[in-house]
Amino acid sequence: MRFPLLAPLGCLLLVAPGAGIAPIPGRHSVGSITFNDNRIPAGTISGGAQAISLVVDTGSWRPFGNDHPGVPLLVFGEAGRGLQDPGPMIRVARGTLIRATIQNRSGARLVIHGLSARRNAMMDTVVIAPGATDTTEFRADAEGTFYYWGSTHGDDFLHRELDDAHLNGALIVDAPGVPRADRVFVIERNSADTTADGQPDYYHDLFTINGRPWPNTERLTYQVGDSVRWRIINASNDVHPLHLHGFYYRVNARGDLARDTVYWASQQRSVVTETLWEGTTMDMAWRPDRPGDWIFHCHFPPHVIPNTGIGADTEPLGPRMAHVINGYPAQAGMNHAMTGMGGLVMGIVVRAPAGWHSYTGERRTMRLTVESDSAAGDSTRMFRYLSEGNIGAAARPERFGEPGPPLILRRGEPTRIWVVNHTPEMTQVHWHGLEIESFYDGVAGFSGSDASIEPPIMPGDSFEVRVTPPRAGTFIYHTHVNDVRQLSHGLYGPLIVLDSAEQWNPATDRTFILGDDTRFRPALNGSATPSTLTLKAGTSYRFRLINISIAEFDAVFSLLHDGAPIRWTPLAKDGATLPRWQADERDATQPLSIGETFDFTVQSKDTLSTVLDLRHRDGTPMLHQMIHFVK
Repeated sequence: MRFPLLAPLGCLLLVAPGAGIAPIPGRHSVGSITFNDNRIPAGTISGGAQAISLVVDTGSWRPFGNDHPGVPLLVFGEAGRGLQDPGPMIRVARGTLIRATIQNRSGARLVIHGLSARRNAMMDTVVIAPGATDTTEFRADAEGTFYYWGSTHGDDFLHRELDDAHLNGALIVDAPGVPRADRVFVIERNSADTTADGQPDYYHDLFTINGRPWPNTERLTYQVGDSVRWRIINASNDVHPLHLHGFYYRVNARGDLARDTVYWASQQRSVVTETLWEGTTMDMAWRPDRPGDWIFHCHFPPHVIPNTGIGADTEPLGPRMAHVINGYPAQAGMNHAMTGMGGLVMGIVVRAPAGWHSYTGERRTMRLTVESDSAAGDSTRMFRYLSEGNIGAAARPERFGEPGPPLILRRGEPTRIWVVNHTPEMTQVHWHGLEIESFYDGVAGFSGSDASIEPPIMPGDSFEVRVTPPRAGTFIYHTHVNDVRQLSHGLYGPLIVLDSAEQWNPATDRTFILGDDTRFRPALNGSATPSTLTLKAGTSYRFRLINISIAEFDAVFSLLHDGAPIRWTPLAKDGATLPRWQADERDATQPLSIGETFDFTVQSKDTLSTVLDLRHRDGTPMLHQMIHFVK
């Protein structure tokens, strides 16, 4: 679902939310819904099978705690254990016979998908009349990360919204005899209200992980050196590019409702961002090697904005739209992480081993200033970054509306970057993809540790960032405060780390960074209509592709000649050099979601006219830039 950022303020009318908990007509409420952290499998062994007794009913959902209003929500529960969000986790070893009994107390015809064997041409569904109970029996015949879901409106998965959106539960099938050493996280989307024309009110969407939105999501605690494995289920009908701060993670498997594909070692990839499309799953693993507080979050900005209220606390639509686009002006600086973010964020605490200490020696010094072109309160204000101290970077005139200049660092070189805020708004910089110390990671009010929390950079203030990049590659620096507003007003730029023997040559090292302008239109290197680029035939170029846009989560980059892709050779994903077996020459087309980077070698031996074409996943044009190779 594309977030309607361009909708003019006041053009939508909010259906007034109810002030309290009222049963959905035709259904009966059975009390509070508990959050399901997916730690305890449902059911018991009975008669040689895993017997599970499910119920579908309406309960009171209070995602912000019992001291806040609740709303009625249709969910699964386990008989005798109450209703849960997400639904009870079914977890068994491969080969187990599962016998599931489902009681339909929803007041409507219920269709359940996913309670079925997987090695079938088509999976069975379970259809249960209002007030009826039915039993289905199937064998868990395939290992993997799966889920089950239901609908009372007859919708398919992509159109299942409103009061059916939380009818989900995890279904995990393990290898026999293998210990369960992972965690399961289910992503859901709550859009409980509609606009006057009956469409979902996207400005009041509330995204959750295991039933909770940030900052109420579970805090995860690890030690330096732990092996961490997660299974992520996107049970929502929206797209989520999932970004881990400070570390790479390994993608072990990808799947969906019906299939799960475990990757061979040669297929696995190290990433800092991986996109989960609607209804898909991921098995991921990582190992923390630095202490501190970190976050794992969706990099689609509308999914991590401050939470809308629910019930009587629902913010009116006009102010909500203005706040989504322009930020919440009354935010307290050190509370930004807790009040300026919401939705799909999880907090991670990594404990330091005894004797841990930071590098205290000499550092190369750089300076990054944040500038503004107009007075406070002007909604058209543009921001820009200016830098000093880059390696081999030629001076060039700066103008507002461009991305920040490329910051050029060197692998293994201790560096300090003084960030100076000359604007009337607080800000902070996230060094996206860099394996950095937590205190400098850029999440104001959270990064660091209990003893020292990173502050925002207030107007007129400065902040020292210390970094020693451990690898060369293509990264991003960008604001992490009021993301929708500040990103769309220019606070982002490419961050390039060179290897010790590399020299920075902007003539052959070309960066293409996708962002947004102030009208939320896609912009390439700061322009919605990029000018023609002329390159030399016979010269090898490194193309660094970056997506740090607000809403272009489904961007596809292609380098075309006469409408067909030419060839290029992949070099790196998210700054991580690809292994040889993933770096074969291929057609020049690459999907790139928000928070992802990809590097390619491009060379044309002869004179050639090409176009760098950006389109949405469905083929809808976005923008393009002509690139001529000439002798």
